[in-house]
Amino acid sequence: MASVAPNAEKILKEIDGQISSFHEKSKGSLEAIGLLFSEMASQPLPPQMICQILKMDEETVRASFEAGNPPRASREQLVEAIRTSIDPEDDVELYRKVLEKHITRFENTDKIMSALSGDLSGFHQHVGGSVEKISRFFSDLAPAPQKGEPMPEGMIHALLRIEQSAKTCSLQDFLDCFERNLDLSDTVNEIKTVLDKHMTA
Repeated sequence: MASVAPNAEKILKEIDGQISSFHEKSKGSLEAIGLLFSEMASQPLPPQMICQILKMDEETVRASFEAGNPPRASREQLVEAIRTSIDPEDDVELYRKVLEKHITRFENTDKIMSALSGDLSGFHQHVGGSVEKISRFFSDLAPAPQKGEPMPEGMIHALLRIEQSAKTCSLQDFLDCFERNLDLSDTVNEIKTVLDKHMTA
């Protein structure tokens, strides 16, 4: 069992509100927790490591994802994972800063999806769920230098989490993919401008 740093309880007490807020907004998503811990570690952490941190069985998690029913971590699992990740030299501000950044990202995502879900649904209907046209839309939303450039082969299918041979995707696949890939820098106005352009294309 991993030893707990002497400062762990003090840090956990001070960030308790942020942990609750993050867990509520992420709904315990393993992907969201993976991004959180990767940022805390200053390097990408593989899914198997996230499973270890959360004490979740890797095979069970994989099977759940493949069945289309992604598992979720409880608040207690998240707290325990943070507790064991705290090092004696860690400062509370490290954890507070990263948690607040991810909470703000969720708030921005909620704002964008609330404002644009109708427009996004209209776009999906307009293009008939065409993976090719959705790929062009996404590439126009990408930051420079990828902006407007064709995506590498297979990338759009991976992002949408659909079969590589699929020519169309469902509305839910499109909306879920769009929501997953929103970032802090994204704004309603910027997305709406690109969306309007593709609605008239």
